[in-house]
Amino acid sequence: MNPADITKLVQALQVIAGILQQLGVPGLVAIMLAGPAAVLITVLVLDHLRGRKQAELLETYRQDVAAMVAALQAESDNRREEASGRLETYRADMQTVLRQLGEHQKETAQYYRDNVELVKVYERMANDLTDVVVSNTRTMERVVNLIENNMSCPAARQAARGNK
Repeated sequence: MNPADITKLVQALQVIAGILQQLGVPGLVAIMLAGPAAVLITVLVLDHLRGRKQAELLETYRQDVAAMVAALQAESDNRREEASGRLETYRADMQTVLRQLGEHQKETAQYYRDNVELVKVYERMANDLTDVVVSNTRTMERVVNLIENNMSCPAARQAARGNK
């Protein structure tokens, strides 16, 4: 250290010594006890400030969480309404499809009933035509037989005798 610094240090110590002399022993004891008390008070004040700041942060966090919950609830409600609308649309579409399917089933069933009736009519016609064919065949056989055995016709008689 240089001599100027030492003189400044000595002067500062003299000022401190003067203050301590004015305080006396009770003042020194009070300063010694006030030091830890000041530290304790400082710690308590800082803890109080930290607690207040923490309470503010907690309140801000609660407000943020409440806002997020409200937003999620609104989104959930929107999705629920949208899903409900889609479900109603699906139900209406499904009812329409089922009605159309029922109508088509009725038409198909009617086609089958009509086909059964048509087959029965064809069977009757086939039986009637069989009777007509058999009757025509018998008639033609009779006609052929009459023609062959017709002795009223001169050509038939000559053919029967072997004369042509």
